[in-house]
Amino acid sequence: MKKNEELTYSENKTKLTIYKVIGRKISESRKSSRRKLEGISKKLNISIEILKKIESGEIETIEKEIPITGFIRAFAKITNTEIGEELDKLQSEYSINNMPKNIYQQVPSVKLSKIFLVFITSFCFLLIIIYFLNTNSDKRVEMEIKEEFALEDQFFQENNNQDFIRDDLTTVIKEKTNLSENKNYFEIIFLEQTWIEVYNDDKTLVKSGLFNIGDRIDFEFKTQISDYFIKSGNLGGFQIFFKDEFFAPFGYSGEVNNGFYLKEKINQIIKKRL
Repeated sequence: MKKNEELTYSENKTKLTIYKVIGRKISESRKSSRRKLEGISKKLNISIEILKKIESGEIETIEKEIPITGFIRAFAKITNTEIGEELDKLQSEYSINNMPKNIYQQVPSVKLSKIFLVFITSFCFLLIIIYFLNTNSDKRVEMEIKEEFALEDQFFQENNNQDFIRDDLTTVIKEKTNLSENKNYFEIIFLEQTWIEVYNDDKTLVKSGLFNIGDRIDFEFKTQISDYFIKSGNLGGFQIFFKDEFFAPFGYSGEVNNGFYLKEKINQIIKKRL
């Protein structure tokens, strides 16, 4: 075995040791508080098998697509377990410095994060400008149409046909303005690597997966009263663009939730602003 391979093996062994310490502390806290894994599994929406593997420190057997750090944070929080020191060691000593080069290149630098933040800010500002320009343009078109039909409206009023002309005018205004803003959709924009699941009204899964920074997914409401149900393994890892406005965050980085209805959640956020 080469020297570099021995070093990598030692580092991996130390990393697994830290995970076992974390698992033991969480297990002791849970058992001392007499909490059962079944109840915690339902509360966090994490399978019992994964919770057992976290407690035993068998992290290497968990699928790589699962956001294990977020699950560990949520498990520790609900059992009132202090694992901050262990997580700091994992992040500072074994996450970036010991990654293979091809993985290391995928970790965003501070400079890249700043560029992404500037891009998001500029994009939001551009959307606001486009919104106001379209609004003013729609108002001008509506005023011109009203002026065109003013004389005809007066003529029909004299002939007791007021209802007909008003209905016709409303139809023409709607057809000619042809508002470009689509109010029946929303977009999820990912700020961190995030696992997410999206369901429709009848809880049928329509989209799921592990998404990276900068990824976007769009959805359209079939009716005015339809809604979507969202679950995530990282509530701080995404924002939602809905009705010309960005909404975020929905929790802290790494937080796991039991799911929420989009429109209901956004209404709660708007009420808190008032």
